[in-house]
Amino acid sequence: MDRIRLEARAKLNLSLNVLPETGEHGYYRVIFLNVQAALADSVELERLPEPGFAINAESVDGKENIALRAARLMFVEYGLPGGLAITLEKAIPTRAGLGGGSSDAAAVINGINDLFGLSLALEQRVRLAQGLGMDVCYCVVGGVCTVEGVGDVITPHPYPSPALDLLIATPPVRKPSTAWAYSVLDPSSIGRSLAKLDVLMEGIRERDPVGIAHGLHNDFQAPVERHYPVTLEIRERMRVKGALGVLLAGSGLSVFGIFESEGALRSVKEELEGEGVECSATRIAGA
Repeated sequence: MDRIRLEARAKLNLSLNVLPETGEHGYYRVIFLNVQAALADSVELERLPEPGFAINAESVDGKENIALRAARLMFVEYGLPGGLAITLEKAIPTRAGLGGGSSDAAAVINGINDLFGLSLALEQRVRLAQGLGMDVCYCVVGGVCTVEGVGDVITPHPYPSPALDLLIATPPVRKPSTAWAYSVLDPSSIGRSLAKLDVLMEGIRERDPVGIAHGLHNDFQAPVERHYPVTLEIRERMRVKGALGVLLAGSGLSVFGIFESEGALRSVKEELEGEGVECSATRIAGA
């Protein structure tokens, strides 16, 4: 096999809790409950006979594309022969809290594992992902998972992904960075809503959309909305139009809403798109 194509699905934090204490390297500890959306980039990997790497995507903010970094890491770690061409077809909005770059990097790790017949255990692939970022660790695993530690402890759950219709809305403005989002957190007001995680897990176990909606939480939401009120405006628009629950995606600035009514979802999608907001109607992957 010389070529492989994979889906790199958007990451959604249904519960995002940042704990006020930090670990030994100064990073906040977290407790997330993550799923993936059907919204996905396409990642194609092709083996090359000569050493070297090629990618069709530009760098982000002057930094090497994270998918290319993942490929270099795998080749160095395992002394792989030849080279690799990476072709990305982007559908996930970038720098929007949906983990698009991280999902691409995870697809490269998983794809190289298959393409070169490495037969790496899941734990080995997660270990490799640790050097690329916390979201890459989760995206290597995928599905319904609790994410803890500094994002490196991934616990898959046996429950099927909840069958939910989603609207993901991304305003044209972008936040400076994820590091910026962490910098505006108030340590006195984070990590206080862990009880909602139990509500969320019960909703997932029972496949109850209302219970899931009631359990949604994101510690970034309040501070990000203060700096970018457009995210609050989008969230309120979805809520008024009938969304069961609405939440900031990751550290933003995308917002996602859970809908039972397809008509309500389509109505708010058309309104937001008319105002220049990028929208995707999708579902939880695997549902």
